[in-house]
Amino acid sequence: MNEQKKSSLIAYILVFIGTIVYISLIFNQNVWLDEAFTASLIRTDFAGVLSRSAQDTLPPFYNILLKLMTDLWGYHVQVMKITSIIPMVLTMLLGASTVRRRFGSIASYFFIICMFTMPYLLFYGVEIRMYSWGFFFATGSAIYAYEVIQESRPKNWCIFTLLSVGAGYTHHFAFVTVGFVYLFLLLYYIILQRKLLRRWFICLGATILLYIPCLITTIRQFMSVSGYFSMPEITLSVFIKYMRYPFTVGNPFVSIALAVLIVLLLLRFLLNKGRTAEDWFAVCCFSIYYGVLVFGTIISKIMTANIFVDRYLFFAFGAIWLFFSISVSSLHKNYRIAVLAFLILAGTIGYVKEYQIEYADGLDTLQIVCDASFESGDGTISFEEADAIAECLGFYYPELIHYPVEDITQIPGNIWCIVTEDYSSDFKDFMQKNPYTADFLGDFRFDRYSFKLYQLVPKQ
Repeated sequence: MNEQKKSSLIAYILVFIGTIVYISLIFNQNVWLDEAFTASLIRTDFAGVLSRSAQDTLPPFYNILLKLMTDLWGYHVQVMKITSIIPMVLTMLLGASTVRRRFGSIASYFFIICMFTMPYLLFYGVEIRMYSWGFFFATGSAIYAYEVIQESRPKNWCIFTLLSVGAGYTHHFAFVTVGFVYLFLLLYYIILQRKLLRRWFICLGATILLYIPCLITTIRQFMSVSGYFSMPEITLSVFIKYMRYPFTVGNPFVSIALAVLIVLLLLRFLLNKGRTAEDWFAVCCFSIYYGVLVFGTIISKIMTANIFVDRYLFFAFGAIWLFFSISVSSLHKNYRIAVLAFLILAGTIGYVKEYQIEYADGLDTLQIVCDASFESGDGTISFEEADAIAECLGFYYPELIHYPVEDITQIPGNIWCIVTEDYSSDFKDFMQKNPYTADFLGDFRFDRYSFKLYQLVPKQ
């Protein structure tokens, strides 16, 4: 077997291993608030999905895709999680093909391994949300930006444009991430290849044209965003937290070691007098993340509501690990072995943490009680943060209707009350002021939630 076939085989074996790692996390029924919201949104016909998506704050691509997948393969949590795994596999396949061809086998191996060992990739890679798809489109856009630089062919420009537009149809901040890819590409053409600058403008025009159908909805959503939600204010401490967000492994010592490793790679670039085009590209990839961070912070200060939160930075993670992989590939073999060992350590810590989240116990016990108690027409009220548990129960038991506490008298059937520890005093105040008795069903937990469940009965 020649070296090219051998390197290709190794790359695809790593993709297979990464795929198995992701799939191993889906055999459970645990969902949290955002997942329950998305899964409930598509529990209707296509017209309903489009209507509900138009009222949401995000582009419609993921909801439509999730609806297609569940119609084809069934409305199951595993089908939904696999829908989120697919783009992570596609990103690894880009690593095994395009990254390997352009940056070499070693960079390809490290990139693929990073895709299932680095912080938060497993978390967002199985979450029933649009983040993994936005990650794929944004990362693919960065990879193909270098392709159009090296081979300015119509095929590469078309792929680059479609990946970029895909980001826009997935999430606003995935599109912002791509915007920085376009910015760096523009600077490259202005500085080094002005004769080809026209191609960049043609690409930009095509991107805008293809994005127009989504742009109208996006503008409407941003104009009324304060009516939908507001994230926590970005203070200096929050900004610093976001700066180190991609390197938070789950163990403080390993997290610090990962951040130090990144800093050393950046210092190596600064001290290297023989920087290549690959080196400059890699550093631009790294810079994308912090460009998005600064942009999100500024735009949140300008708008009436903060629309920016740490998970919106996830779309730029792929570019960071592309920088990492390209940089590490040029190190001495002994250093590369040490880095590989470190990635395995960090990946093991991350996997154990994610496994504990996905396979958190308690749901089976809750469902036994609920199956025996809930009836059609029953309603829930809750004393908790953002009605998160009530939303999840609505996913598991769609016949339940959640009511605001003040509308308790409108519930025609049994009244089930959810109480978390932080809101227990509010629940006690409610019981003292209203003519109900509370029958305690027990303490329950699932996914990240712990709560008490009561049945409220009107006093005679």
